[in-house]
Amino acid sequence: MLWGRFRGRRRVRFRLTTAGWLFLGASALVAVTALNSGLALLFVMFGCMVGALHISAVLSRRMLVAVTVRRDAPPRCRQNQRVGLSYLLRTVRRGGSALALEVSEVGLKDVELSPAYCGYLPARQEHLSRTEMTAHRRGRIRLRRLQLATTFPFGLVRAMRHYEQGTSLVVWPARGRLKSDLIGRGASESASATPSIIAGGQEEFYGLREYRLGDNARWIHWRRSAGRAEPVIREMARPRPRTLWVVLDTRLADGSRPVRAARERAIRLAGTLIEDALAGGYRVGGAFAYRRDVVVIPPGERHAQRHRLLDALAGIDGNRANALDGTIAQLRPAWLHQAHTVVVSASADVEAEAGESLMRLRRDCRELTVLDGGRLTEVFQDAAAPAGKEGA
Repeated sequence: MLWGRFRGRRRVRFRLTTAGWLFLGASALVAVTALNSGLALLFVMFGCMVGALHISAVLSRRMLVAVTVRRDAPPRCRQNQRVGLSYLLRTVRRGGSALALEVSEVGLKDVELSPAYCGYLPARQEHLSRTEMTAHRRGRIRLRRLQLATTFPFGLVRAMRHYEQGTSLVVWPARGRLKSDLIGRGASESASATPSIIAGGQEEFYGLREYRLGDNARWIHWRRSAGRAEPVIREMARPRPRTLWVVLDTRLADGSRPVRAARERAIRLAGTLIEDALAGGYRVGGAFAYRRDVVVIPPGERHAQRHRLLDALAGIDGNRANALDGTIAQLRPAWLHQAHTVVVSASADVEAEAGESLMRLRRDCRELTVLDGGRLTEVFQDAAAPAGKEGA
């Protein structure tokens, strides 16, 4: 491999392409023939070939130092699903344009990412190049450096320039499908502060108020309205949604591949359960153990809570110290009152390992569901994943 470097802020590296190596070999052959034969034409040909390599390097460097690149990446994506990345390329000097540009990321693992291309970038103009990325592991991906390259004009020399642009993406666990209804249906919305304007459904009496123009006459409280100048209206409200706690056993018994794959399946089940519950109107909380601490997220609703819970699942590390008992111990009885709690574990016999803690949960919460290693395949259809991509 042949590398050339220009010192300074705009350093560009060079590498011969396959065609370049063949061209260099042909140049060396012409040089040897010229020395043996002494023909002037061969010396001229050798000089032209070496000049072509030099001109290719000079022109490609001149283009790269005149182009800036800015990456645009989403903050979150999902495991084994494609997500779009875009790069904004702009020439920063007058005169001259850039051709045959290629943008790629440097130093990524367990990620499929095709380069983005720009065939022609006029002077003082911008071009938005797009590509797609697929992350095969949950967690956090750090995009630290991107590379701008070109082989223009002759395809003999590949010029490359690196840009330091740090950003990160949170990769959520892949979403599967629940085979059975583990939690039932919750109320569709909370009405602790806002009364409902829709008649019927799971509604409760909220209070009385004066009649307003446009109110449905069916909700007039005729007995209370008797003797009043203005009728009064019954206001109805939907009940507060039920609360669901998802408690995940994240401890790894050992570092073997089957154990890690089983835990990853449990993590994906927990993530799928959380999303289905939030979509069904539940207030969802979670408790997950990390290597050094236990994260407890109080119950909440809507998209912000979904982001908090799935971000926490994405960040689960190689925990081998904190067992399920310690996770359950962080849950206060007041939090569990009238709540449905689901314990997810990849262990084959979680009842024997955390029997006392599970008994306390049964006593404190309204309903308890335990999903151990033997039941995971019965209630959960895992998302398809490429072979050999399991693990955190």
